[in-house]
Amino acid sequence: MINAAAILSAGKGTRFGSDLPKQFLEIDGMPVLIRSAKAFLDCGEISLCIVASGADFKEYTESLLQKYFPNDTRLRVITGGETRSETLLKILEYLRENELLDGCALLTHDAVRPFITQRIIKDNIEACRKYGACNTCVKAVDTVLHSSDGVFLDGAPKRSELFNAQTPQSFDAKTLYELISNTPKEKFLSMTDGASVFIEAGKPVYIVRGEDFNIKITYKDDLKRGEQIVREHFGKAGTQSGTGRKND
Repeated sequence: MINAAAILSAGKGTRFGSDLPKQFLEIDGMPVLIRSAKAFLDCGEISLCIVASGADFKEYTESLLQKYFPNDTRLRVITGGETRSETLLKILEYLRENELLDGCALLTHDAVRPFITQRIIKDNIEACRKYGACNTCVKAVDTVLHSSDGVFLDGAPKRSELFNAQTPQSFDAKTLYELISNTPKEKFLSMTDGASVFIEAGKPVYIVRGEDFNIKITYKDDLKRGEQIVREHFGKAGTQSGTGRKND
């Protein structure tokens, strides 16, 4: 039985407006990707860390990881796909080819969500082992409105029942692979993430409580916010200084 982290780093970050993908930009002197990888490598329960890189930046990713983690044998770099779904499938294929699917708890995480905490990682492992799938979420704060035509509002879902998704999303790797294998390819590729595969199959996905500061770096202003998050919640080495929210 292994706990494997899979960091999705194949995105090009076109909305960000930078020649260098945002996962390689620095927050407080440390690249975003390195902050994400370090969080998982700092967890003693993680036995494998797969970084799925874009083809154009695979060598760059390998050299960057080697610079920061020169002696960590748990790291692997693979080439991701053009979409999130394709990258997820490539990660699962890697596990299958290396006979690691059985008994594997797979924690999938956005490379550009660098403020993941040890509490969230451990809660994901525990929930994945117990329920087979889980998604890190925070309760929705803003009212969400629905419009079927994009012109007029139809109504507002109950805010108390709404959550904003974060990552990690974690799964029993073998079950996820089997579900994807039994899903028509076109349908799978239209799904947004692994949790959707479980939900579509009628299988439960447990909610792991996230943190408001577990943000995704999407726009340039997020880098400035990230600097503040580091000061408030993390030490200079990138290690979380507080205990964070407990699962409830």
